[in-house]
Amino acid sequence: MKKIIFSLIIISLIGLSAFFYLKSNMDEIVRKYIVEQVSEVTDTRVKLDAVKLDFKVGAGSLFNFEQPNPPGFQTKYAFHFDQAELDLDLKSIFDEVIIIEKVFINGAEVVYEYSDGKTNFIELKNIINANINNKPVATSSSKTAQPEQKDKKKTYAKQSKKIIIKSFEMINTKVEGAVPFSSSQTLSVTLPNIQLNNIGSKEGGVETDQLMAILIETLEKDLKRSINFNSLVRDLEKDIQKTIEKETEKIISDIQSDIENLDQIKDLKKLKKLKDLF
Repeated sequence: MKKIIFSLIIISLIGLSAFFYLKSNMDEIVRKYIVEQVSEVTDTRVKLDAVKLDFKVGAGSLFNFEQPNPPGFQTKYAFHFDQAELDLDLKSIFDEVIIIEKVFINGAEVVYEYSDGKTNFIELKNIINANINNKPVATSSSKTAQPEQKDKKKTYAKQSKKIIIKSFEMINTKVEGAVPFSSSQTLSVTLPNIQLNNIGSKEGGVETDQLMAILIETLEKDLKRSINFNSLVRDLEKDIQKTIEKETEKIISDIQSDIENLDQIKDLKKLKKLKDLF
């Protein structure tokens, strides 16, 4: 009997230790989880400086998030925010489906880049969708998994949690539209406020990759409506034409000046010959 009681005490202590470890390190665990998941699905190395969770009031904050551009784009990043505020359903924190009551982002910065016939957000969307399509189908036993799935680049081994966001709001988002081969061709606008409700509710929750696909696609649609790259490219072509005309005029002027100088030199030589005669 003593042995049983002793064993129960040990198990309880281990359980309590694990609980307090998780509680004290939850901010960093969540930060690493977000970074790993978003980096994996976007084929980039995202940045997130810190996560702060307050379980007493069911709130949280994400600090200094940066979504890099996919390969082939030159601007500083695709998306950045200093802080995002979260309202959490505390009862769902340790469930399979985490319910986030509200996500609020104020003053995010977006760089919408056009390069080689496509934009950075279209390319991000394509990468995310390709990774979702290549994701191995979850099975109840590793023995039943298809052999070829072992060679898949994306394993998503840790992606088991699902998320429901009841309200997602992003306001005062500053957008810079850029054509990178001309630093003078940029267009700055404020994106219309984004309001999404019940993300993942119909599906019983969405995983991180699916959530990123929804958010990037929403942003891309609004960016496409707000930034006219055709106009930027036309302005760029006009600037190039003006530069060519200006440089051509300068070259012609320089040639004419050289010719005049040459004529003056010839005249001086003639005068010198006349002087030598006397």
